Amino acid sequence: MHDADLTPVTVLTGFLGSGKTTLLNHLVRQPAMRDSLVVINEFGDIGLDHRLVAKGDEHSVVEMSSGCLCCTIRGDLSRSVQQAREAIEREGGRPISRMLIETTGLADPAPILHTLMTDHWLAQRFRLDGVVCLVDAANGLSTLNAHRESQRQAAIADRLLLTKTDLVDEEQLSRLACQLATINPAAEQLQVRHGELAAEHVIGGGLPAQGRRADHWLRAASYAQVSPPAGISPPTQGALISMMTPDSSPTLTRHGEQIRSFCFTVEHLIEPEVLEDWLDLLMSLLGEKILRVKAIVKIAGREQPLALHGVQNIFHPPVTLPTEACPDGVSRFVFITNGVAPEAVTRLFEYFQAPQSQEVSRPS
Repeated sequence: MHDADLTPVTVLTGFLGSGKTTLLNHLVRQPAMRDSLVVINEFGDIGLDHRLVAKGDEHSVVEMSSGCLCCTIRGDLSRSVQQAREAIEREGGRPISRMLIETTGLADPAPILHTLMTDHWLAQRFRLDGVVCLVDAANGLSTLNAHRESQRQAAIADRLLLTKTDLVDEEQLSRLACQLATINPAAEQLQVRHGELAAEHVIGGGLPAQGRRADHWLRAASYAQVSPPAGISPPTQGALISMMTPDSSPTLTRHGEQIRSFCFTVEHLIEPEVLEDWLDLLMSLLGEKILRVKAIVKIAGREQPLALHGVQNIFHPPVTLPTEACPDGVSRFVFITNGVAPEAVTRLFEYFQAPQSQEVSRPS
């Protein structure tokens, strides 16, 4: 099945008290959300949030209250969605047009994205459309300072929705916006009042059909730019292993983690085996630290570029784009990581790019 034929999925995340339920109440009533399946994830044995979410016409709301979707019950996501689809079909309802998954306030959304890509049943029917993160303007700065989960939620989001902005002054709001831009420079920031926001600002954040607005999806210009080192010999296996070995006592940022993001550019065509070997080893060694990867790649022997999207050590099947999606022929890889230095990415690429690397065994 072509990627454009898959049902789009939006993951709605945000720390405790950020206003996800209030936003959902407004979203499910809007025409753009017609025939949507909303999966509400709750933490604890007794679910409460489903009582606070309005059921709009032609919508299905599925409650998952047996645990936190990011860990204990993510294996149940596939079964819950299958059961919901079967129930809709039995009742003669229209097919699901899109799915929206609400995470708990304490959830790291990366494992949920991972599940969407690795579960066979889900991957054959759904595609990630985008990650939307709500940030409480009144408590956002202190939450980012104190909680690892909130940093990761903001780091991998495609859009950041600032809620409760009426409770803060312009100076506090500006400081929060600047900090969020440091963590995630490419994410669009929108202010939300009392949960009221057009659904179009929440959905539709993924790679458009036929690759239209591919540059908007990648937003490569928002990131620090790095390129393969010029005039430097490829690293030895020993140097690579040293580079890829996590620091036992890393220097943390003021927010507790080393959330880093950058855009790696390659101006020449990339041989397919170089791309495969490079990404395979990179994800094998550093997968848990690579929160998200987006790329538009020009490969030798292919006229059309490819769009790549990965989460941790898993990549979604590549999507073929029209030629105009990469008019300058430059491949661009956006990395959002937890403490991965750009040098580790670029030097590993050079290891496989160099002709002599074909005669050297892969680092173990």
